[in-house]
Amino acid sequence: MKQTLIILILFFVSSSIQASFTFNDNCKQAYSEMMCLRFDGAGARMQTEKKINPDNQVPCIIENYIDFLKVLIGEEEKDYNFLKSKKEQRLQKLAAEGKDSPWHLYSQSLIYLQSGVARIKFGEYVSAGLDINRAYRLLIENQRKFPDFVMNKAGLGILHSLIGTVPVKYKWAVNSLQFEGTIPEGNAEIAGAYRQLSSDPQLSFLLPETVFLLTFVTLNLSADIPAALNLVEKFNTSTLKSIVNESPLLIYSFANIYSRAGENDKVIQLITENPRTPDMYHFHYLNYMLGVAKLNRLDKDACYPLLSFLGSFKGKNYIRSAYMHLAWYYLIQNEPQQYNIYIERIKLRGNDQVDNDREALAFATKNSKPDMHLLKARLLFDGGYYARARQELDAFKPTDIKTGLENIYRLGRIYHNWGKTDEAISCYLEAIKKGENLPYYFAANSSLQLGIIYEKRNDFVQAKKYYLKVLDMNFDEYQFSITNKAQAGLNRIKGK
Repeated sequence: MKQTLIILILFFVSSSIQASFTFNDNCKQAYSEMMCLRFDGAGARMQTEKKINPDNQVPCIIENYIDFLKVLIGEEEKDYNFLKSKKEQRLQKLAAEGKDSPWHLYSQSLIYLQSGVARIKFGEYVSAGLDINRAYRLLIENQRKFPDFVMNKAGLGILHSLIGTVPVKYKWAVNSLQFEGTIPEGNAEIAGAYRQLSSDPQLSFLLPETVFLLTFVTLNLSADIPAALNLVEKFNTSTLKSIVNESPLLIYSFANIYSRAGENDKVIQLITENPRTPDMYHFHYLNYMLGVAKLNRLDKDACYPLLSFLGSFKGKNYIRSAYMHLAWYYLIQNEPQQYNIYIERIKLRGNDQVDNDREALAFATKNSKPDMHLLKARLLFDGGYYARARQELDAFKPTDIKTGLENIYRLGRIYHNWGKTDEAISCYLEAIKKGENLPYYFAANSSLQLGIIYEKRNDFVQAKKYYLKVLDMNFDEYQFSITNKAQAGLNRIKGK
């Protein structure tokens, strides 16, 4: 989820009739090129725009957006330093003119928010908090001055939603910044922005990122996978389908939804049928996604996209996870020497900022090979191949407490996603009973899934019980994402 949180948070730019913020055809085209990661083309257009219309502030917004996306996607320190070096200069330019425009404060909030998210990426958390707080204050003030400005809804919507997921033990930090917000509130704001943009042909070019925001909140915070799938299918049948196919950002977003929904074949199809062209900035993470999806299907060629990702990506996130998936690939292919090579590489490169990499490092440190049936069951489940996953578990015989616990947990996950909810509940309860005092994530995620089941049944008392139980457990694996989802669940059922 974290990757997804980092990529999604800044998709807000728009047009205005004011001279200081004019989204003319040239700027709209540059914006579309930017969304497709054609940064050179977009940048060249903005250089032309500055010569022809030197008073137009839009190039400042788009240029910062390009620099920001490079930081998020490429994770290179030189790009991060360049973004920081331009911050004050761009803020001064945006603050100098157009004070009667709703874009005057809004554009400055974008610079602060992009800076804050980039700082999080590079571990500067205190400075990030100050930047994001400044962005939030500017959005609140802009909402007061221009209550009908559509992009206020999008910006505040995503911040209100994310604020609602902060675990209780970190609420002091949010309270010190005087942040407020809930997931339903944020979701409603983003949905309102989408409806308003849909009814205005002059702003229709902004729909892609608004749908991006809607799908993120629906999938990751509202935990409503069917609703997220409906949004994707709706968007794929609209006049904007061509933009989806050309934008690696939207391909990433939709592939993530298909992956969470167990539509693994669609993940592979979406990524492979929409190859990146040479004029696009490289989004190497898509190769990671493709490699994982192919491994989930136990494809013989799953290693190639993972090797491409590791050979090309210069950042640090998901490196260890990619090595772990390669090790699993070679274990399944009965190449133990290659398996050992990639297990050792997990320890040598990457970091532990995201849950996937922390799991990989813990896996490598324990230095014990997974059972083949359990491993295949996990991968096949992640791909949505539930019958095949169940067959692997039927052939498995637990050898110790952990493998016995994992067997019960994975059976529960298979039943759950297969639609056999009563059987899933029984497995989840057994996993909690046997594993709540162990450091593994199986019991915690079982409790989270029980909360989701009871929430969908409108049994909010039971849902609250199991969401709170997650927050009371001590476990190491996937701790960030599981506790965040539990907190999001508590936020959704608040007052029900």
